[in-house]
Amino acid sequence: LPVLTLSYSDLITDRGFKYVFQTAATAGSQAKQALPQIIKLAETASGKRPKTVAILTDNTGASIASAKAMREGLLAENQLQLIVDETFTPPLADATSLVQKVRSAKPDLLFFLPTVISDAKLLLEKMNEFGLGQGKVPTISFGIAIAEPDMLQTVSPELLQGVLTCVASWGAKGHEALIAELKTRYKEPWMTQNAISTYGDMWVIKDALEKAGKADRVAVGEALRTMDGGPSKYYPLGEIKFDEKGRRVGAGMTIVQWQSGVPVTVFPPELALAQPFWPKS
Repeated sequence: LPVLTLSYSDLITDRGFKYVFQTAATAGSQAKQALPQIIKLAETASGKRPKTVAILTDNTGASIASAKAMREGLLAENQLQLIVDETFTPPLADATSLVQKVRSAKPDLLFFLPTVISDAKLLLEKMNEFGLGQGKVPTISFGIAIAEPDMLQTVSPELLQGVLTCVASWGAKGHEALIAELKTRYKEPWMTQNAISTYGDMWVIKDALEKAGKADRVAVGEALRTMDGGPSKYYPLGEIKFDEKGRRVGAGMTIVQWQSGVPVTVFPPELALAQPFWPKS
């Protein structure tokens, strides 16, 4: 049965499945694409290149894949030194010891990888309590958990201000009419990755069905494998084309930043709805 997924874990398409198609860039790929951009953003905004980083991550698949890529070469390639590296199992009962280690080490960047909203809330509140919140340490996440609308039901906009997250896709330039419809028709405050990617997936399935000419699993799977649709409208960069593993060819990513209570696309420039800013200590 052909399956399209917006999930990030590299393991999804590393096991030889022939009917799984990953429209999102993998976690490892996103980390590789994001790091140079984050460093450039830091240098442009602060005039100083970051040198040290901390990682706080849970042990879920996508988070582990992102952290693994950074630990196993990406940080070194970008001249970044890892000075705090902590992994926890959700849900967290207490974030004190984790945040204490970050405060003591004083990293230039914090890679912040919880996937459960309650964990993100606990960590952000503890960071604020310890004087690290609201931009004292530039905080970069991976994945959509930190930018879900539900965050505002539990975390104040002030604690989220300036937090960046790297995601496979998000509502961006060119999606304005679709975003407006989502707001009026479904009362959603913004277009998350889940909404825009799934919407795009429906168009991909439609195209595959029409190419196959019948609702047959094998034929639709083959249509997906041989698809060559050129640039994507609903995913950042790349093509509607899948490699031998089932990964979308040239899949890009977006960087989203919390600004005045809304997570908005700030990268890549051609899709940005706002200019990014770097939190000031």
